[in-house]
Amino acid sequence: MNRMIFISCCVGMCLLAGQASAAFKFKRFPHCAEGLVTEKTCECRQEGSRHFHYCHAGQYCHTFDGTCHQ
Repeated sequence: MNRMIFISCCVGMCLLAGQASAAFKFKRFPHCAEGLVTEKTCECRQEGSRHFHYCHAGQYCHTFDGTCHQ
């Protein structure tokens, strides 16, 4: 009986840790507008696609292809 409770607790802890890890890995940033980036970090998204790059302040976001350049 105690063994089942222990195993259930271990499984529950693993599931909770997995969810917390997933939330950390897939942190989302706001979308960048076309042109010069003024935010610290944002996602430069290609129009009509899921493709994106992370842009940082001072870079240019090109929404045609979802890339960032100096």
